[in-house]
Amino acid sequence: MIQEKASQKTICAVGGGKGGTGKSFLAASLAIELGSRCGDAVIIDADFGGPNLHTLLAVRSGGRDLGGFFRNDVPRLEDILLETPHAGLKLIKGSESSLFAANLNHLKKLKLIRQIRNLPAKRVIIDLGTGSAYNTLDLFVLGRPGILIITPEPTAVENGYYFLKSCAVRILKLYGQFYKIPHLVDPLAADLENGSLTLRGSLERLVSLDARYGPMLFSALMNFRPGLVVNKITNEKDVFLGASVVDVARKYFLIELDLLATIPYDERVHLSLKKFVPFIREYPDSPVSQAIKKMAEQLTAAGQNQVERPDALSVA
Repeated sequence: MIQEKASQKTICAVGGGKGGTGKSFLAASLAIELGSRCGDAVIIDADFGGPNLHTLLAVRSGGRDLGGFFRNDVPRLEDILLETPHAGLKLIKGSESSLFAANLNHLKKLKLIRQIRNLPAKRVIIDLGTGSAYNTLDLFVLGRPGILIITPEPTAVENGYYFLKSCAVRILKLYGQFYKIPHLVDPLAADLENGSLTLRGSLERLVSLDARYGPMLFSALMNFRPGLVVNKITNEKDVFLGASVVDVARKYFLIELDLLATIPYDERVHLSLKKFVPFIREYPDSPVSQAIKKMAEQLTAAGQNQVERPDALSVA
């Protein structure tokens, strides 16, 4: 049995269902702020399709990266840590070759997850690729919290819901594989994927039919508690979007979302990216930077009081 224990490490995984939401910008800004607060932070570029964090953090290309780790050129993840120009922050750079990503099999993924958990750092931030590939979902589930970022665009919101649903399906399938109950989990996952039933309806039906595994699967979903960030808001209506998404996720997916921040649109963000100067350093008093700093403060406090509980990857 996995025992709960106090933890001083926070692992944040930043993801989303759609490109263009500001995911990498948020991950980099959050990492810079957390590094300055705790003096011991690591950011991992796990966007296997197009890593760019080294550019956002003004770290030169070349050198050690995740590709070398997966090719077993280096034995430990911490062996490819790179210094950044930002106090208290180190980078694990994504591979400049996408070949290894196609070969990221189950064992390599488990090796990555295990070593992320063992990194000698108080704060670990993972910048994920977009979409719902299993590698992305598993790293998002690893995060405590996983942070879903959306914008007020209808397509971004829709893809955000799909991403959450994909996480729920993935969690159920992990439990189904481990406990050898595919006959219970597969129909449930199929109901959710094709939209014939809400997750709540499917699980409630399962709990009534199976006294042993039904409550366990129900609990597994309730133990998954991501954070939500609404980025690039421009008006009062956008401000209320986060609360609406939280309500929908609770009603239809049985997922409790914590609304971490609503971040206003600022055209200077684009200008800072073009200059390779972190926005949070160039405009520290802007509403954007203040929202990110407040989120970092919340995550720091949560990390100091965090209790490690079994998650879906504990049975992977």
